[in-house]
Amino acid sequence: MGKSKRSTPAKQTLILWALLVKDNGAGFQSELKPEPDKADRESLEKAGLITCEKRGRYRRYWLEVTEKGWAWAADHLNHDLPSGSPAGSFILQAWLTRLKAYMRARNVALAEILRPQSPREYGPQDVVGPSEYDKLQSRIRQAYLAVTSDRINTRARLCDVRERLSDVDRTVLDEVLKKMQREQQISLYPLDNKAEITDADRKAAIYFSGEPRHILWIER
Repeated sequence: MGKSKRSTPAKQTLILWALLVKDNGAGFQSELKPEPDKADRESLEKAGLITCEKRGRYRRYWLEVTEKGWAWAADHLNHDLPSGSPAGSFILQAWLTRLKAYMRARNVALAEILRPQSPREYGPQDVVGPSEYDKLQSRIRQAYLAVTSDRINTRARLCDVRERLSDVDRTVLDEVLKKMQREQQISLYPLDNKAEITDADRKAAIYFSGEPRHILWIER
């Protein structure tokens, strides 16, 4: 008997990037390049980065990126990509097509995205000092616990958290939330089920690379 195929982290990374660029981060397995096999699919599902089910007349595998998968992508945008796979060119083309659509929809010039960013455009350290940052971290955690009835490891809608922090300037709050995510203190996820998204969720969303996040999650 031949040995069963083993999944590699490099291939899993390419598969996830290929899936992320699909509409709503979901698509049939056979439409992806590189196409996942059973080992890839199971590894990504076990890691909590995708969900998988059979759909349609021919019971094809339908894969969808989870909230954890979207958060993973936001944290790994600047990481090295696996080399040596021809699938990379297909993924790059798909992402550039998405970028073009985003720029047209929001009337954003390419130069605005690619030009060097000043420190003030990047970090919350320019918005609040260390002492104020620590206070806001504590308040965000308190607001989260108020929404979740003192539970961690559960989701809180960002709109509900914002309501309890309505006295905080939105720009300041957004930058603090982004820094907390970069420091892995919190996770910010999109709602997977688009039918769940309300106008309040859309208004309260925080954006990473043009993608809205509606959920705040604290693990510890």
